Amino acid sequence: MGPCNLLLLLVTAIGSVSCLQNVSRNESESVIFTVKLNLPAQNQRLVTWRFGTSTIATAIQGNTPTYSNSCTDRCSLYGNASLQLDNVTRADTGNYTLTVTNIDTTVQQTEQFHLTVYGPLTPPNLTVTNPTNGNPYLVNDTNVTLQCDSGGQNVVNYIFYKDENITACSQPQVTCDKDFLYFQPITMSDTGRYTCKIENPVGSNTSQPLSLTVIGRVSVTLSSNASSGLLRAGKDSVNLTCSSLGINVTFSWYLDGAPLPPNPRYHLMNSNSSLIISPVERTDNGSFTCIGSNFVNNDTSKPLNLNLTWTPDGDIQCIADKKDKNVTLSCSWEGGKPAAHVTLAFKNINKTELEKVSEIVSEANVSNTDSMLCNGSQLEHQFCMLLLDVPQGITKPPEALEQGRPAILSVTLNSNKMRASSSTHILPATFSWFDPREQSLSNVDGYSINSSDSSSKLEIHSLKPIDNGTFICVATNIMGNYTFKFEVKVPQVEGGGGGSPLSAGAIAGIVIGSLAGVALIAVAVFFIVKSTKKKQTNGSSGNPQMNLTEVPNKKQEDEEYVKYADLRFKNTNPSNKAETQQVPETEYSTVKR
Repeated sequence: MGPCNLLLLLVTAIGSVSCLQNVSRNESESVIFTVKLNLPAQNQRLVTWRFGTSTIATAIQGNTPTYSNSCTDRCSLYGNASLQLDNVTRADTGNYTLTVTNIDTTVQQTEQFHLTVYGPLTPPNLTVTNPTNGNPYLVNDTNVTLQCDSGGQNVVNYIFYKDENITACSQPQVTCDKDFLYFQPITMSDTGRYTCKIENPVGSNTSQPLSLTVIGRVSVTLSSNASSGLLRAGKDSVNLTCSSLGINVTFSWYLDGAPLPPNPRYHLMNSNSSLIISPVERTDNGSFTCIGSNFVNNDTSKPLNLNLTWTPDGDIQCIADKKDKNVTLSCSWEGGKPAAHVTLAFKNINKTELEKVSEIVSEANVSNTDSMLCNGSQLEHQFCMLLLDVPQGITKPPEALEQGRPAILSVTLNSNKMRASSSTHILPATFSWFDPREQSLSNVDGYSINSSDSSSKLEIHSLKPIDNGTFICVATNIMGNYTFKFEVKVPQVEGGGGGSPLSAGAIAGIVIGSLAGVALIAVAVFFIVKSTKKKQTNGSSGNPQMNLTEVPNKKQEDEEYVKYADLRFKNTNPSNKAETQQVPETEYSTVKR
């Protein structure tokens, strides 16, 4: 005796009993719901069958049963209260309840059945129940649920597969419950093609594959192919790689927190995941980062600093400066990375520091025969020697001087102690120029001066007679000075033409001299006329002509030479000829210059 029958026997006396029996049939078959109650006599009972809440069959005191709803033309109610349902369909699946009432005592008994009608199965639909916000991918380390939706079909069993032959529910983080599969959580290894299979006594069917792609949250790592080596600025190249977890990742690059600026040395490769810098430069001395992004998240790498190195700016410098009674000696080789070691050597001094080293010595300890040596050590070695001496050098006299043309005077400092090497230097000097009148010259009044620490050039724009004489250039450094002289001789221009215009002083001198000459001539004429012993009796009209006659051997008491004037008159009227008379003797008057 089953448990339901035992329960019926125990509680029949007290009234209603409910015991559910499961019954299954295939479509088009018949089913009999067999009653196991202790029934009263037929003439004392009321039998009622319901499908769900609808009455489908009734029999009173053994009279002919009546049928309604889904039972019409398909049901048979027997005398033992059992009900037969023919040609079942899936619509007949559900709960059936029998109620038997004792008309005399009004005591009721009930019995319940659940009918499942199985038909041929159609393919189910496998879906992801989690909202994805339109994203086609699932995120690693999140909970995901799959549902095998049979569309209301009567299914006995659900089976989930991964890649068609692996039972998906066997994974440790996967739980299956009827038509649901739970990933708790899903991992990137769960990426694959999933199907679900439904089964019942009639048959089975399988869903279409569902492809799941699980992506990880973006995580980036920045690395360099020269992480342990030095990179020489201007010479070496480097490849930075931004490695990422996740798919559909886009990359962007930053230097010191700012977007990487456009630069022909920067080359982005492999969908921007690689940055080639060729060559590296000092401006790359900063923190590089890369950011990887997709629809899930973005991630920034740890900063990466290139191990850059470069030589100092320019050549090593030897410097000497004087203030009061002290001389400061310095060696400088700055701007390198790493900083250069610089050594200063002077007499018994040997001192080393980074980038720059100085030493103050007394002026009395520095003589014109001394020199200072600077040595620098970094990626390469350099040295320089500074000669501590007064200026020395050579001059270049002007060539092919010509009045009205330019002329150039130049001085170049050097020393007979200088070696052939360009690493030996002399002290820097300043230059001062002076004209033949010892007036200081500058870039005005027809002169141009161009000077450096070791040379100077004076250009005379247009030579004039006033430029005749000695030009002077004084070169001065901390050890003293030296004077360079230039003799300039400007040739005179024949005919007086082509020269420079006379100054106001020269013109005034010429005028005064001319007036003085005229006065002397007038005085001479006066005395000549006065001292003539014999005068001409018949004068001739016309202009007088004066000739100066020199008597070289006649001396006066003061031993001076005397020039005499001989006055003759020319007749300007030919029709009136004067009678020519013989002048026996002419007497000269003495005119002193």
